Amino acid sequence: MDMAGDRRDQVAGPDQDQDRRKTVLWLTYGLPWPTDRGGSIRYFNLIRQVAARYRVLLFAMLESADEARHLPKLAPFCERVEWAVMRAGSEIERARDLLGHLLRGRPLVTWPYCSRSLETKLRDLVSTGTIHILQIEHSFLAPFRDAVPDGSPCRTILSFHNFGENQYRSMLRMHSGAVAKLGLFVKAVLMRGWEARLAARFDRCLVVSEIEAQRLRAVAADTAVSLVPNGVDTAALRPLPEAAAGKRLIFVGHLRYPPNIDAVRFLARHILPALRTRIPEARLTVVGEGAPRALREFAGRADIDLVGRASCPLPYYQDAHVAVVPLRAGGGTRLKILEAMALGRPVVSTPLGCEGLAVEDGKHLLIAHDVEGFAAAVARLLTDRPLAARLSREARALVERDYDWTSIADRLLGVYDDLLAL
Repeated sequence: MDMAGDRRDQVAGPDQDQDRRKTVLWLTYGLPWPTDRGGSIRYFNLIRQVAARYRVLLFAMLESADEARHLPKLAPFCERVEWAVMRAGSEIERARDLLGHLLRGRPLVTWPYCSRSLETKLRDLVSTGTIHILQIEHSFLAPFRDAVPDGSPCRTILSFHNFGENQYRSMLRMHSGAVAKLGLFVKAVLMRGWEARLAARFDRCLVVSEIEAQRLRAVAADTAVSLVPNGVDTAALRPLPEAAAGKRLIFVGHLRYPPNIDAVRFLARHILPALRTRIPEARLTVVGEGAPRALREFAGRADIDLVGRASCPLPYYQDAHVAVVPLRAGGGTRLKILEAMALGRPVVSTPLGCEGLAVEDGKHLLIAHDVEGFAAAVARLLTDRPLAARLSREARALVERDYDWTSIADRLLGVYDDLLAL
């Protein structure tokens, strides 16, 4: 059986009989709290603003039941929270669920994210006619769309944080081993075309960048697509004072995400040694859950500090002179870049790392294509402080204008208004 939870007792807002707001049900991978990974940051900042105009219910797929301890943090925004744990149940039950999953024509790669109990609760709730919008986050949760019966007035939204096939293909370059490459290739093949077919079943699809919108329209021309980018809370994250003397880099990211692990290994093995031939005192701080475990091979290095999960990364940003994002794989857009820009820290990234953001090389950040170029770009910012200050000012102005969560939430609310006016 699925391990599931229900927190109907956590109710915020006025009495339901007097509350005339319409209801939106969000289905997410992980909870909106803590905000220590990209998806959670996005959920939290959008949901808390949507909750001012809509009753918000949340269904979440969790990696472990321990995550449910964070539910009280959601009480001010979510009227009801339901959750289930991935891969729960006995081996026999899981095998039975897998067979049923495949017989229904669903991709193998989405099976770990499905839950019979959560889908049943979702179907029962939608069938009451009280849900006006169902918003599903991530394509691998898209099979839950089956819980909405034909003819239901409930409008459906699928939010693409990235595209699975493109992400798996980009991750091929992270590995040299044949087995790992084969596994990623198979996953990419299994996802081929499937996301496009699922997208067609939704009333609206959300993407985080214009590049992603073009990719979706290329394979699903008739799909209604809206751009709702990733963002940053510019009111909460203000430019920090200039860092003290030193030459410190910072990388912030969830270190259970393979592209982030690859980026730090690329930094530690190649970029940092090349940089230290120019600037011997350069050091790297890595902040993110799982850092000491995933990067234990670098634990003894004097030029690398592995912080692990930090409830507040601001002190580490305060000590940093340059934020580095040498991503070589992944998809979507990087909240870590927007965060660094909001805090007034200049950024060096790869082309893929800043893909989808409206940034210009030499105006908002520096973009490097290889090890030597990346090391040289970081060295420029560490030694040319007027350049670093100019990039930081331009980047801060950009995020205030285009990437503040308040204006992004207005875009999402506009999508809701459009759907409910049909």
